[in-house]
Amino acid sequence: MSFLINPSFEGKEDHWARINFANATTLGFDPVQGVSAKSGSIFLTLRSSVASGSVGQDVITPQGLTSISAFAWVRAGLDGPVSGALAIWQLDTDPNRPMPAAFVAGNEWTLVTSTLDFPNPTASKTIRIEVYVNEANKSLLIDSVNAF
Repeated sequence: MSFLINPSFEGKEDHWARINFANATTLGFDPVQGVSAKSGSIFLTLRSSVASGSVGQDVITPQGLTSISAFAWVRAGLDGPVSGALAIWQLDTDPNRPMPAAFVAGNEWTLVTSTLDFPNPTASKTIRIEVYVNEANKSLLIDSVNAF
């Protein structure tokens, strides 16, 4: 079972928040002509007026984890290919900042994955799963974001 709440956006933005460049970033849930959701009937459209706008969710993981993996289904909106990244951040007192999994989304749903190892598995951790759209004024469609 995923650590994330509302991973397929069926509850729209429930538990998801604009994070990087929040004031320049919009989240949309309206259908896109000719595009079906990867899971369920809703997907998220992420758009930003500046590069690297993002959406994410913070969760607390249980003790004993040696790593966490995240995956997301992504595709470009109708405005063509778009680059982005999927990142996992450890937000505790000694943050572990991994290299985000970069991708270029085209006209088909594509699976993107990222993994973060924990040097101290005994403690619970606050993590953030975050998806970035790296190009200004382009639409990134996102569905079924999960973390295990």
